[in-house]
Amino acid sequence: MNNQQQNKQVLTLQSTISDAGKLAEFLADYVKKFKIAEEIYNDLRLVAEETFVNIASYAYTGQAQQTVTIELSSTADKISITFTDAGIAFNPLTDAAECKESDDHCEGGMGIHLITSLSDHQEYSRDGQSNVFMLSKHLY
Repeated sequence: MNNQQQNKQVLTLQSTISDAGKLAEFLADYVKKFKIAEEIYNDLRLVAEETFVNIASYAYTGQAQQTVTIELSSTADKISITFTDAGIAFNPLTDAAECKESDDHCEGGMGIHLITSLSDHQEYSRDGQSNVFMLSKHLY
């Protein structure tokens, strides 16, 4: 696989914590298919689960159950996971840090530390009414 070639697979889940197991299976199948090292998989599994559980727990507060789309893609040197949801606007890279730094005693805040520690790049954007959170990890 050359550096430009992307191996993409997409999964859409309900925004329920119980669907986290489906995400784990999806990721396991992907890394096996593309022969990604087990230590990379272990880090990504934790990062993906933390991200998904946070979306399922907080993105749709007070709203009916919605969906979360997860896209896996890889090149010769990295693997990326993109989460897209239509929940309330929330940039985990800045909003979680602001909450933690204030004395608001917000829930959580440690999840983003785990995510940034176990992945090499993280990026958030708001695309229309959707949150798009992408993270990637180098394969070498």
